[in-house]
Amino acid sequence: MSFEQDVIEWRRYGHWDSRAIKAHFSAFVLWRVLQGPHIDEIANECSYTGGDASLAVMEAFQRESAVALELIIKAVIARNYKARGADPATEQVPATHDLPELWRTAGLPELAREDKYRLPLFKSVLMWSGRYATPRDAAKWKKENEAFDALEDPPVDPHKIIIRTPITAFTWDKFDRLYRIAHEGLGGPAAFSKA
Repeated sequence: MSFEQDVIEWRRYGHWDSRAIKAHFSAFVLWRVLQGPHIDEIANECSYTGGDASLAVMEAFQRESAVALELIIKAVIARNYKARGADPATEQVPATHDLPELWRTAGLPELAREDKYRLPLFKSVLMWSGRYATPRDAAKWKKENEAFDALEDPPVDPHKIIIRTPITAFTWDKFDRLYRIAHEGLGGPAAFSKA
């Protein structure tokens, strides 16, 4: 296979879709471990001494679910490019972890406020919080917080105290619902049933 064919294959939506399905499954397995009674057994078996084992598994679930969501959205973008006959040598799936922007690029449906808030949370996991203790720099941290503030209604007033209702992003059902919305953008139902 030539380099050009490799490039075309890499940009096919099937590549993104198959990777998304695997990450989706892995997120489900991590969620089941988190919900099951054997987490301490598993931690003892591998001599885990890093603290609360359920927190470690929750962080792994967050990372894997964020990766799955990014990949399925990129599968939709790649499918859209292919459907309109775009040249894969010049039009590429965006090389970004910016899930809100990828969602818009994919032409996926408008989301409710809570889900619009979840997308930047998943983006944060992909960009830094799933790997590092802090963002790379203060400017990026400020920009991330401004993106969250922009989702608030009414707009944030720096002179008022605002008590926000917590939005849970990282539960199986919340993640899986977003994943399924994106997967429907491929023209069919998601290949995995709910827990």
